[in-house]
Amino acid sequence: MAMQIGTTYDMPKDYYFGGGTQDSSVAPLAAVILLVAIVLMFCLPRKRIIIPFLAAGVLLPFGLNIVLLGLHFPALRLLVATGFFRFVLRRDIPVPRLNSIDKAFLFWALCNAIAFSILWRSMGAVTNRLGFLWTTLGTYFVVRFLIRDKDDVVRVIRTLAILMLVIAPCMLVEHFTQHNYFFVVGSSPLAAIRDGAIRANGPFRHPIIAGTVGAMLLPLFVGLWWQGKRHRTLVGFGVAASIGMAIASASSTPLMTTAAGVMALMLWPFRSRMRYFRWGLVLIIISLQLVMKAPVWMLISRTGGAIGGSGYHRAMLIDNFIRHFGEWWLIGTQNNAAWGYDMWDVDNAYVAAGVSGGLITFVAFIAILVYAYKRIGKSRRLARKSPKDEHFIWAIGACLFANTVGYFGIVYFDQSMLIWYALLAMVSATALFVDAQKKTPAPQTSAAGGNTVNEFTSAALLHTGK
Repeated sequence: MAMQIGTTYDMPKDYYFGGGTQDSSVAPLAAVILLVAIVLMFCLPRKRIIIPFLAAGVLLPFGLNIVLLGLHFPALRLLVATGFFRFVLRRDIPVPRLNSIDKAFLFWALCNAIAFSILWRSMGAVTNRLGFLWTTLGTYFVVRFLIRDKDDVVRVIRTLAILMLVIAPCMLVEHFTQHNYFFVVGSSPLAAIRDGAIRANGPFRHPIIAGTVGAMLLPLFVGLWWQGKRHRTLVGFGVAASIGMAIASASSTPLMTTAAGVMALMLWPFRSRMRYFRWGLVLIIISLQLVMKAPVWMLISRTGGAIGGSGYHRAMLIDNFIRHFGEWWLIGTQNNAAWGYDMWDVDNAYVAAGVSGGLITFVAFIAILVYAYKRIGKSRRLARKSPKDEHFIWAIGACLFANTVGYFGIVYFDQSMLIWYALLAMVSATALFVDAQKKTPAPQTSAAGGNTVNEFTSAALLHTGK
């Protein structure tokens, strides 16, 4: 088919907001899983609430909907409501103090909702953004309340590894047979096919999301290796599941995400020299921009095409995003579909932040990543006397980097958001990873009579966001 410029060809109806089923759509097995998870969230002790929350939140498709008065309540929103209701009822979970990541996340979500509502100026858009805030802020702060220390982080990673062991085999079968066994909980029964390749999506709403989620979790599973021999069998299965999901999705973005995570893990010997790597990368990008005939971001087109993906679309999306800065910088734009062929399909998280919320929302989204990397760096330095914890924190940082790369090819718009927010909560928890910090040591006095600042104090200040 010839390329068309300035067209909204194949743009789905009600793509930005509106539409959706008018009736509740819940498969019987999905209803059972959801009810069991809700009951367990009330019955289990605080440290184990995260297990049913993650299990139901990840396995149940976002398309599972209960419709009340025209409003849609997917499984994840119901789980979030359950979590907060339990917090209020039981009062056994202290509210964490907001840190820099929390504040950036809150600012990003509010800016997105306000700008989007002003941009579209309709009750449909307002309703859509209220649902967005419920899902986004609700999910994020539930996992922030529940993931507080290293034990919580290990528990979350083990739970995710087991969930991927359920999803990966089903996706591989789907990849070869086109039959999605997650149809029993409401997923599409048949996988999509592109260029003759079957693209499995499992319980997720798109193959790229399914593959990217598996790929970005690989460094976390590797991180369990340093937490003791009892985790190592699960590490092997988890890594295999991650790779299997990336392959079964038949998409280029998961493969690039996998490569990014592996590369980040391999940079461990150079952890104290990462400043040189960062500046070196900047210089390479500048040099390529100076010598290349096309903009440097067009390399995405070549990379994606080499491994079988729509790299050209993603490169042109960035190109148009930059060229049309004047259209979206204030509060976003409704006109991106007219930028070029298939430009309505904003499958880039960074571009999506600007298109839907303007420059302030875009900067806030970048700030979330910046503060997350800063916390990883500070936490790793605090953990230098505990190699086991330092390795673990580095693996979490590698997962964050894999996700950063993956965001150039995907936007999370289903239950995958839960895993991304859980990762941010794990990053926040890294400040208290060092075993020695579990007990508060007495202040040491120097020869001059002054108090020395010990590592526990530094970690406590980092944990509270100061």
